[in-house]
Amino acid sequence: MTQAESIAEASIEGLAAALTSGSLTAVDLVAKHLLRIGTYDCRNTALNSIPLLNENIFDEAAASDDRRALGKAHGLFDGIPFTVKDSYKVKGMTVSCGSEAFKDLVANEDAFLVSLLRSAGAVLVGKTNMCPMAYGGMLRGFYGRAESPYNSDYLPAAFGSGSSQGSGVSVASSFAAFGLGGETVSSGRSPASNNALITYTPSRGMISPRGSWPLYPTCDIVISHTRTMDDLLALLDVIMAKDPETTGDFWRDQSWVSIPAQETILPRPVSSIRDIGYLTGKRIAVPRMYITQCDGGPYVSESILPVWNQAKADLEAAGATVEIVEDFPVIQAYENPKAASGPRLPEDWNSTERGALIAHGWEDFLQENASSHISSLNGVPPTKMFPHFQPSDPEVKFTEPANAVHWSKLASYAANGVPSSRPGKSAIYDIPRLEDAVNALENMRKHYFEDWLSIHDYDYVAFPAVGDVARANADAEDSSAEHAWRNGVKYSHGNRALRHLGIPSVTVPMGILESQQMPIGLTVLGRAYDDVGILRAGYVFEQKSQRRIAPPLVPALTSDAIPSQQGKISGTRPKLEVTKCSVAAAAQENLNVSIEGNLTMSEATSSSDRASKPHVEIFVDGIAVNESNIHVTEHPQQDGAPLTFRLAYVGLAPKPPTQEGRNVVAGRIARDSTMVMVIARNGEQGRPSGYLKLVHGSDI
Repeated sequence: MTQAESIAEASIEGLAAALTSGSLTAVDLVAKHLLRIGTYDCRNTALNSIPLLNENIFDEAAASDDRRALGKAHGLFDGIPFTVKDSYKVKGMTVSCGSEAFKDLVANEDAFLVSLLRSAGAVLVGKTNMCPMAYGGMLRGFYGRAESPYNSDYLPAAFGSGSSQGSGVSVASSFAAFGLGGETVSSGRSPASNNALITYTPSRGMISPRGSWPLYPTCDIVISHTRTMDDLLALLDVIMAKDPETTGDFWRDQSWVSIPAQETILPRPVSSIRDIGYLTGKRIAVPRMYITQCDGGPYVSESILPVWNQAKADLEAAGATVEIVEDFPVIQAYENPKAASGPRLPEDWNSTERGALIAHGWEDFLQENASSHISSLNGVPPTKMFPHFQPSDPEVKFTEPANAVHWSKLASYAANGVPSSRPGKSAIYDIPRLEDAVNALENMRKHYFEDWLSIHDYDYVAFPAVGDVARANADAEDSSAEHAWRNGVKYSHGNRALRHLGIPSVTVPMGILESQQMPIGLTVLGRAYDDVGILRAGYVFEQKSQRRIAPPLVPALTSDAIPSQQGKISGTRPKLEVTKCSVAAAAQENLNVSIEGNLTMSEATSSSDRASKPHVEIFVDGIAVNESNIHVTEHPQQDGAPLTFRLAYVGLAPKPPTQEGRNVVAGRIARDSTMVMVIARNGEQGRPSGYLKLVHGSDI
C-alpha cells in the first residue's frame, strides 16, 4: 500500500498504510480530521455537514491504536474515520432523522452497517445533516442544512431529493474517509454528483438497511459516498455482509418476489472485480433528453453538453460504443402510466405510499428501537415531524401536491391498521394492494427497461446525473426556487422511477460545469442484479477519465500533512482525564475557556527512570492555543507508582459566529458550539490520547 501524504483527498488504503507504518496513530488521524471540521464545517465556510459529533471518538480511536500495538488490528478499516447520516441508529446517540419530533430519540443499538464498520475498527466521526424525515433534499431540517464546498452560490444536492447532503459534503471536504447515507429517489446520487463523489445504488436486498429510518419502504436503499472507486469496492467488502435478520429490510422481508442472495451477485473480495478492459465492445445507450434540451423533456443546462462530450470520448476510448437514443421507455411509462400498455401500479397507489406505507414503516422503526421516550407515532405532533410551511414559502411553493406526505394522518394509519396476519411480521404487509404493487414494480422494470435493453442489445444506459444544479437561495427567492423544482433539477435524472423499480446504478465524477463551477457526475444504469457489471463500468470510466476535482473552498491545512517517518510513534499512551471543560462570557465577543484535568502515565516508574514530561496540545475551534497557557505540573509520587500530572489551561477564544435568518437552527449543533480538543502524549513522539468536548452557548 502507498501511504498518503495528506489526509485531504486521501484514499482509505493510503490512510491505512500510514497507520500500519506507524507514521500516524488513529488518535492523530481523528484529530487531523477534527481540525478540518473545526476550520471549515464549524467556522469560516461553516458548511454544517456534521451537526452531531461523536464525543467518544477518541476512545474509539485509542482502542484501535491499542489493537494495532498488540498486533491485533482488524484490517484495512481499523482506525479509519467515517460519518453516518442522521437516519442511522448509533447506540447512545440521538436518531432524529433531521426532525424536531425525534430530537431526543436515542438509539438502542447500532444500525447493522454501523455495527459492521465498528467491528472492522472504523471510527465514527459523527452524524451528517439531512432534511426532516428525509422528505425532500435541501429543505432545512432541525439542524439546518449543509452548504457546498465547491461554490457557495449553489446547493450541494438537489432541492427535491438529496437528503444525504451532509454525507456528500463531509466526504468531499475530507472530514472523513467515507460516509453512509440513504436514497429513496436521488438522495444519494444527487449529493454524489454535486460533490464529485462515487455512489452505488445497489439492486434490491444487496445491502441491509436495518437500523435506519425508512421513508418509502418499496424504494429505500442505503448508499455510501467515497472519493474513489477503489474506496467503494473496499467498503463493499465490509458492508455487503449477510444480515441474518430481515426486519426493517422490506424487500428481503416480503414474500411475494424472490430476491437473490448477496453471495450470488458479488464475489469476495469485491475488489477482485476490477477489469480495466471491461467496457471494450459494450454498447451504451444515452437518452438524448438528458444531454440536450428536448421538447417536453427535463431541463438541461447548456453547460452539460461540453462535459458530456468529454465523457462520451472517455467511454469510447475505453472501448465502448455509445449510442444516442430518442426514447427511454421506462421513464415515459412510469411517469405517464395511462399512456402505457404494459404493467402498471394499482390506481392511486401513490397516495398509499405517502400515507399508510410510511406510517407502518415508521411505526415499526420506533417499536424496534423500544425507547421509553418515543415508541410510537401516536402523540407525535405532525408539525414537529415536518415543519409547516405557508403555501407561499419558496421552499414548498413549487412542489407537487400529489407527492405530499399525509403528515396529519400518519399516526391514525398505524394505529388503525389491521393487525398483522403473519406472526412476527409487520402489519405493513397487510396493506391492501401491496402485493399487487410489489409485483407491478418488478414487472415494470423487466418490461420497460430490461426487455428494452435486450431488444436493442444494449449493455448499459449512461447519462449526466442531472440537468442543472440549483442555487443556494432556492429556499428564499421565488425565481431560484422555481428553477430548483424544475424537472431535471429537482431530482437526479431518472426521477422517482429508478429507485421505485429497483434499477441499480453507479455515479462517478464526470467533470465541472463551467458556468456554475460545480461538479457533475455520470450515472450508469444496468439490469437488476448485474451489479458486478455496473461497478466494473464505473471503475473503468473513473480510471480512464479521472475527473474528480477537490473542493476549492476547503483547501488543505498544514495540519493535514502525514509525517513521512515510520515507526517513530512509540511507548504507552497516557490516561487523560478532563475534569473540567467550560466556557464563560468574556469581553469583546470572546469566551473564557477553562480546562482542568489529570494525566497518568500508564507504566509505573522509579525516581531514577522517569518518563518524560507529557506533551499536551489544546485546540479550540480548530486553532491551536498558546502553549504558554498550558500548564502541566507533576504530582508528588512514591517510587513504583505511576507518574501523574495536573493539567490546567485558561485562555480566550472568539464566540461562535451569530447566525441570522434561515441559518438559525433550533437544534444544538457543532457549528454553534465551541469545540475543545486536547491531545496528550508521553513526550513529543509518544502515543497520544485525546479528548473532545462541544460546549454550546446555552450551557454558558
